[in-house]
Amino acid sequence: MKIIHIRANRFLAIITLFLVVTINTFAQTENVRERVFIDVNTHNLLVGETLQYSTFCLSNTTNKLSVLSKYLYVELIGEGGVVFQRKHQLENGKASGEFFIPSSTETGQYYLVAYTRWMRNFDDVAQAPLVFINPFKGHTNADVVSTDVEVEFSIVSGALVTNSSNNVVFKVHQGDKLLSRKGRVISEGGKQIADISSDTNGIGAFEIIPEKETNYQLLLENPEGGFQFFDLPISTDNGVGLNILHNDNEIELKPIGDVKAGRLYIEHQGKIVFERDVRSTSPIRVKRAELPQDVLRVSFKDAQGTLRFMAPLVNTKLSIEELVTTLETRSSAVVEQQLVKGNYSVSIRKSYSDESPQSHSVFPKEAFFLPENLDYAELQYASSFSRIENKELPESISFLPEYRYQLLEGMLKAESDSAPVANKNVVLSLTGEGVLNISVARTDNKGRFLLEYQTVNKGKPTAAHLTMPEFEKEYSFEVNNNFKKQHDLNFSSVIIDTARLSEIRERSIISQLENAYFTPLIDSLEIENDILSTMSFFNAHYKFDDYVRFKTLKEHFVEYIPVAGVREKRGYKRFLVYNLDLNFDFELDPLVLLDGVPVHAPDLLEFSPYRIKNVDIANKRYFLGSLIADGVLSFKTIEGNLGGFKINTNHLAFDLLTAEEATSKLGTDHLKDLRIPDSRIQLLWLPDYNVNEDGTQQIQFNTSDIEGTFELVIEGFTEDGIPVSIVKKFKVEERTNEKG
Repeated sequence: MKIIHIRANRFLAIITLFLVVTINTFAQTENVRERVFIDVNTHNLLVGETLQYSTFCLSNTTNKLSVLSKYLYVELIGEGGVVFQRKHQLENGKASGEFFIPSSTETGQYYLVAYTRWMRNFDDVAQAPLVFINPFKGHTNADVVSTDVEVEFSIVSGALVTNSSNNVVFKVHQGDKLLSRKGRVISEGGKQIADISSDTNGIGAFEIIPEKETNYQLLLENPEGGFQFFDLPISTDNGVGLNILHNDNEIELKPIGDVKAGRLYIEHQGKIVFERDVRSTSPIRVKRAELPQDVLRVSFKDAQGTLRFMAPLVNTKLSIEELVTTLETRSSAVVEQQLVKGNYSVSIRKSYSDESPQSHSVFPKEAFFLPENLDYAELQYASSFSRIENKELPESISFLPEYRYQLLEGMLKAESDSAPVANKNVVLSLTGEGVLNISVARTDNKGRFLLEYQTVNKGKPTAAHLTMPEFEKEYSFEVNNNFKKQHDLNFSSVIIDTARLSEIRERSIISQLENAYFTPLIDSLEIENDILSTMSFFNAHYKFDDYVRFKTLKEHFVEYIPVAGVREKRGYKRFLVYNLDLNFDFELDPLVLLDGVPVHAPDLLEFSPYRIKNVDIANKRYFLGSLIADGVLSFKTIEGNLGGFKINTNHLAFDLLTAEEATSKLGTDHLKDLRIPDSRIQLLWLPDYNVNEDGTQQIQFNTSDIEGTFELVIEGFTEDGIPVSIVKKFKVEERTNEKG
């Protein structure tokens, strides 16, 4: 007896055991969740431009590249529904792609969302908001609804602490619009407590020592005249809070309120990096250099171990630099940048006014979308309105991770009550992969099954078939989609300011020029098929065109196929494979395949042999997971996809989406021929920029004919999981010494 191939059930048993150990182990450290950081070349695009994205699949705790999932699901969603759904194979935790925005796209807000199958257990989804503008279609701004001005308050403890100096942060906005306003804080009798003002981001702060049972209000001045009043939160006698003060070298943490006994913690990536007993309101000073450069968590537990507050603690900021050197158009350039060993993406693109803020890797772990050009204190204020996520791990999981292969989940359903659904073999056949590609899973007591499979990365659907190779009773299948059915997305109306029209017109002309002169280099080579055949051993091969063709399949076996035959008893026909091993008796039926799909032998024997190309035969007992057969007959049709053969029962034909092909955009080298216009505003996009050794990196690129201010943006994570966001701005001006 020879075992040819065992893969499916053994793999699932191993991965299930791995997950049990993983969850039990990681439950102590909470290092079991994944998250995705999406980096896009810009959040605002016109039709005719290309959205380019790079994704990092990370441990939600450590920020290090995750090894748990091998496949990523990416969707572009607008108010009208899903624009595209893609699957990417993660290479060392990274994947990238691009999308050319067609002229049929409507102006509006869109979201690029990304997640792994494993992340669905925790309802975790990464979102990158986008705005697409179609200048070729008329756009009417939505009626501006007069919304009320609102003020939000943020206090570390969640409430004002009576008779303590509370640092209160506030945000002024009217709908989605942030407002810069002035005003004052007053007590019940109208006594002025503090003057206040909010910056261009709508953020401001003030200090107040509230008295017991006293109400306070924030009085906001309207530019048109008059005032608006907003009630401050009510103070509490037994509250515990924290005032956070920043300077360039250290962070001062000043406990307030009922801190008779407790402990203060600073955490980073699931580990406590600083802790201190707190028995008074004396300030605690921490050197900034002694803490990781990241957004940390600061918390306080009382003597009973009760968590009294948790808040973000900012010890990082966006690195922004303006290069002194001005570059010339149509020239080669090099920018040097010091980078630590890690994984990054690099973008060089022209910047435009009134673009949406870029999402930066130094901020979004806690879903922060913080403004640029802020110091530590301003970042601390702005981050106070972002909710610190503290999800509990679920008691059970519904989705296994795609740790090595892709997974397909579904259910076998019986068409009659007498047909059992437990312990049945379900076979997945991928007929569009060019090789024999079969996976098998066994159903549980409810008919559920989980199949693992491999496909060639083509970025398009491949033909697939599900069968239950017991044809005496009728069954049907239900297949679950790994893409989420619904997303919680908030769409806002796009308001186009008339001041932007000239800029939009300029970009539209540039886009049309670039597309007109862009000449892609077409790779004539086919996609490499690296999928191994499920069954590598056949001891006999018969090509029907090499012999005389007969009217029935049975005659072919009678005339020139000696290693197998056809038996008929009481009108029931079946195939028989002759055992070549005299010391071993066959007891089971052979597995009969047509283009890799299990079929009912009596039905195939009625099929026209003129549609059959060849047959491969294995005269051995064959094991495929839980499926065992005494011999295999693998028929291939001329067409390659069942050739018109109808499988009437226990079968489902459908398409499976394959992962995207890893390709890079190629185009004209404009520096070789200066007569060809070069209207690129995206000068460089490196979605997978790996730094293997700490040091100075030389980033090379070519400028185009376009003048203006450009930004070099580097996003990514060091090998230790520290997020890095670097922005370098430079100007490009027309060449002064044209060279022919």
